Amino acid sequence: MSNADTAVSNTNSKVGYKLSNQEMNKLSGREVEPAQKEEVSSELPAHIRKMVEQLEKLKEQLELAKEQLAKLQALKNQEDETVKVQVETQTKMVMEIQTQIMSLSQSISDALKEAGISDPGVLMSVLV
Repeated sequence: MSNADTAVSNTNSKVGYKLSNQEMNKLSGREVEPAQKEEVSSELPAHIRKMVEQLEKLKEQLELAKEQLAKLQALKNQEDETVKVQVETQTKMVMEIQTQIMSLSQSISDALKEAGISDPGVLMSVLV
């Protein structure tokens, strides 16, 4: 029985082990070691590196916007018109940033194809 089978069977048993999110991400390849990610990034053309840096900034902005939205939604006075407007505005901001991230991710993917880079590992490490 392989380790993967053991992990699955352990999850199904009463005393079993459940993989953490970090372990699941590592197994699925979504988690990339920072040194490995930097190594891949340093091999990319300059214009693609700049796009990747912008993508990382947008992801940070998205996390901040989501946190702010959660704080607004947690306010007790949801019936207040000012709070409603703030929640609506923040929701639009989150959606706009998500749209920008999707668009930039597609642009990076296209730029990688144009540069002749088709390695799935590179694509994953750059876009995740």
